Amino acid sequence: MSKHFIEKIEIKKFKCFKDFEAEGFSRVNLITGKNNVGKTAFMEACFLLSNSFNIFKSHDSYRNNMGAQLDRDWFHFEIVKLMLEVQQNRENHTFFVQWLKEESGLNFDDFKITINEKFRLDFNARIILPEHYNVRAWSNWGSYFIDNFRRHKGYGKIYIKNKPPALNNHTFVSICNDSKKIHKLIGDLKINNNVDTLNNSLKKMFDCQEIDVINDEIMLKVQGNFTRLSNFGDGIRHCINIFVILLSNKNDTIYLDEIDNGIHYLKLDKLWEVILQTSKELNVQVFATTHSKECIESYVRVAKKLEDTEAGLIEFGKKDDQIQSIVLDYNEMISEVDSGMEVRGW
Repeated sequence: MSKHFIEKIEIKKFKCFKDFEAEGFSRVNLITGKNNVGKTAFMEACFLLSNSFNIFKSHDSYRNNMGAQLDRDWFHFEIVKLMLEVQQNRENHTFFVQWLKEESGLNFDDFKITINEKFRLDFNARIILPEHYNVRAWSNWGSYFIDNFRRHKGYGKIYIKNKPPALNNHTFVSICNDSKKIHKLIGDLKINNNVDTLNNSLKKMFDCQEIDVINDEIMLKVQGNFTRLSNFGDGIRHCINIFVILLSNKNDTIYLDEIDNGIHYLKLDKLWEVILQTSKELNVQVFATTHSKECIESYVRVAKKLEDTEAGLIEFGKKDDQIQSIVLDYNEMISEVDSGMEVRGW
């Protein structure tokens, strides 16, 4: 297992989770379970904490002396941006009107999340406290009252009046993903000479010849002609979001909410082939959610075909009003699905 990957998580009082622990995650993890059992909230907790830790590790002082000279003001501001990203994503996902008033605030109850027994976020009374496990003890990197967020010098760079904040994290894909993110990432893939891989994936799925940004719009070349992406259906747009995010996050973790949304079941095997092969090549950990039996069966079928033993299944359910999970590795997943056992939650 790569040192970059999430192997274990502990969640206390985050959204629908009261006291939850799970471990044994794979490189690719398909999450199943009934509606409102916490699949997306689980990914949001992972997203928030893993990206906070990545921000912490990106600072020069972390690489040099484990954070002794960490710019705490910058670090805390970036964590609150991630919290805002989680909130904005969920509002878009449920089709709420976005960012209607200038003084919109962060609506989080107290929580505590820990990954890999290494990094923890503790949010209490609107104060965020990040901590890093450093050999002997939890090291405290200062606390931050999140209502000070708008007074930070960096706030003006992400906020434009009467528009949603312009956030820069690119690892979470939801049904209503922001096309502006994809626009920028396609440009980055072209600069880094990775756009051919994206085009090959689209050819495999949809017989598209090429994707490009022309006159500031994302366009697809089909049968020799370029057409605006907005003219295509939800399925192809969702796949493009997935492929672009996957290709843009080498050695990182990505989160794909309702992965099969809008995608015909006959296309699912090709989708999983791209995800499993590319995630292995780029060392990307994937968490994805689904309700679909066809999607689960396709995932297992392709994992068997590719002999990808780093594919696993996470089944969510409720017992005594507590969210619980069963984490299946490759062999356990194959055995249960092949034997016809129900793996869509309880």
